[in-house]
Amino acid sequence: MIILGIDTSTSMGGAAVVSSEGLAAEYLLRIHNGHSERIIPAVERALADSGIWLPDVDAFAVVTGPGSFTGIRVGLATVKGFAYSLGKPIIPVTAMEALAWQFRAYPHLIYPIIDARRSEVFTQPFLEGAPVKAASNCKISDLVLELASHSRPVLLVGQGALQHREHLAGLEHAVFPPNEQAVLRPSSVAGLGLHLLGQGREQDWYQVLPFYMRKSSAEYQFGSTERNHG
Repeated sequence: MIILGIDTSTSMGGAAVVSSEGLAAEYLLRIHNGHSERIIPAVERALADSGIWLPDVDAFAVVTGPGSFTGIRVGLATVKGFAYSLGKPIIPVTAMEALAWQFRAYPHLIYPIIDARRSEVFTQPFLEGAPVKAASNCKISDLVLELASHSRPVLLVGQGALQHREHLAGLEHAVFPPNEQAVLRPSSVAGLGLHLLGQGREQDWYQVLPFYMRKSSAEYQFGSTERNHG
């Protein structure tokens, strides 16, 4: 089986090709705001380097969120276009699930952390790749209090862990991977997709929805405007 994995949920992203034999190719880059311009070249590069044609891909894995609203929309539109035109399934994964899969060999709790702006984060605890509880959107100060209650080492990963390092580094049991290893890799998206495909977790293109977790800034502003004029 061959899986093409795509992540455009944050300023880091890219594409990877993973098969039953392992990683075939991976292209990771800093995207910033150019998701729509850079993801297709990343896909083309990963496929070319692996010697695989797009029609040879059996399924597509994609990060549905949380993260950049624009980035998530670009990633989903790209993958849905591929899946629709080729009649192939999609395996949706969250950024937290993919990060937990990436570090699943860690024997203690893992907290993937995604920056949510306004001094907030998206997070979810995992143990050996399995969720301990539901994903949440909370203040970084509230997460610090939660983490401080643990008496065993806790691995903190994701771009949010890097961005809020000054708030988290003082925690007694906090463990951080090297910065270059802390970000989500497209190969983990594809690898988790391959694993979930074996469990029958694939969906048709029209079934896949974004996992935003909260309204966008524009929606907040629109709601505020309505209340002020209502």
